[in-house]
Amino acid sequence: MAMQPIHRVWATHPPNSLFASHQPDKQWQQEQVPNVQRLGSRLAAGLVIGTFTGMLASRRASRNTFGRPWRKTWVRAPAEAVEVLTTPKIEDANILPPEEPQDEHQLIVVLVAAAYVIWQMDKVNMSIAILPMAADFSWDSSEQGIIQSSIFWGYAATQVLGGLLATRFGGKRVLLFAVALWSLATMLAPSAATVSTEVFIASRVLVGIGEGLAPAAGLRMVATWVPEAERSRAVATLGAGKTGGSIAGLLLAPVVIGAFGWQAMFYSFGVLGLFWAAVWWVKGQDREGSVGASGDQDIPWFPILSTPPLWGVVVAHFCHDFGGYALLTWTPTYLNKAMGYDLTGSSELTVIPSVCAVAVAAMAGTAADHLHGNGMSLTTVRKIFQSLGFFIPCLMLGLLANMSDVEPGSVMPIILLTVGIASGACSYAGLYSSHADLSAKYSGIVNGVSTTFGALAGVCSNAYVGYALKATDSNWALSLFLPSIGLYVVGWLVYTVLYDATPIDWDKETNSTVDSTVDST
Repeated sequence: MAMQPIHRVWATHPPNSLFASHQPDKQWQQEQVPNVQRLGSRLAAGLVIGTFTGMLASRRASRNTFGRPWRKTWVRAPAEAVEVLTTPKIEDANILPPEEPQDEHQLIVVLVAAAYVIWQMDKVNMSIAILPMAADFSWDSSEQGIIQSSIFWGYAATQVLGGLLATRFGGKRVLLFAVALWSLATMLAPSAATVSTEVFIASRVLVGIGEGLAPAAGLRMVATWVPEAERSRAVATLGAGKTGGSIAGLLLAPVVIGAFGWQAMFYSFGVLGLFWAAVWWVKGQDREGSVGASGDQDIPWFPILSTPPLWGVVVAHFCHDFGGYALLTWTPTYLNKAMGYDLTGSSELTVIPSVCAVAVAAMAGTAADHLHGNGMSLTTVRKIFQSLGFFIPCLMLGLLANMSDVEPGSVMPIILLTVGIASGACSYAGLYSSHADLSAKYSGIVNGVSTTFGALAGVCSNAYVGYALKATDSNWALSLFLPSIGLYVVGWLVYTVLYDATPIDWDKETNSTVDSTVDST
């Protein structure tokens, strides 16, 4: 009987501002700036300490029993087995596989996570700068709403394009271009605002275009560099970068604006992005042989878009981000209008769930890799953590929706919001890791399709909540909590039914279709 081929497998076990006016007077400077600066210093220090602690823990975890890095086992695979990424041909099973570049893939993950930090900082900075700028340029509330949403226009428009470009040209070049583009557009914002409101909106759309290219490129780097046994932790690290960027932006922006003016915020954030781009130019690299589709190779669009597991991810992504973006944007307003906290207190409290989400993402990623390394199927692992990412927020928001006659300043809503928002970070070991599971080669395109719907969820949720609050006389249960719960349940149901983490060779499906067409003729 003919020997089956030998294959290698891995067997390792946005919101209210802190400012009430665009140019603080002397009394404001004397009373508020020191408080904000002290708060920023304390939380920024905590963020730095937590980041380094997480990096050390992650490195230690990669060497423990369930995360032993890149330990390789040679097994006899069935004839129909396929490899998504091309691996060196092994002529002799006794030859040891080559050493894998572990240090390189860890550096790539850290650098991509740093890009995600800057990405999120430049996304949330407008929520801080909007009030001083509105006072300077006499923007009314409708203009402010258009300006706040303009970044999502560009963000939604380039998700699929980012995946396509990352697949054809590799993640390094696409991510470099994306960060440089949005950083330059951020630095141009003050000049654009002095020209006209329309030009300023165009600059924010340009920021969104750059940021829309980044997720697919970043995930492409992770999918091609990081082995399956460590991928949940790697994706969770990127998620922690996003959350950390929100924290850093919300803390640093008011300090910079208070000390130097809103223009300095745009300049400093833009320079930070260009500095990262310079480091990435030198240190970033695509893994050899990882560019999956050359310029003359067609993307198998029909097999990709007709795959049920992809649409399980897409629907879950839309439903999860609808509630996520709504809570991110409207939590400070809820705390201020419904709970009686002042604007400063609302903004400070908004940071707490994000800090907790960083820890939840790290723990979820580590636990997911542990379960998979001990024999649980990847499909089951993804569904478990996505279920947690949906149902714990459902429970917390349901309790919030049924709370009545809550006294201003009550602690219980803060606890429920914190647990609800932070537990949503379990999704980084669920749906947000699913793109790379389906296909490492086309992970950028899969992520682009999915994130397009996630960005549209942000546009829809913010518009809906604002309209519903006006129509229901500020009924937060009907406007925010109950709609989010409903979509979370829909997302869980569709993801549970449709998703399967088995890798798919869409090129093989395309070739099979072509061969059968030729045979029939």
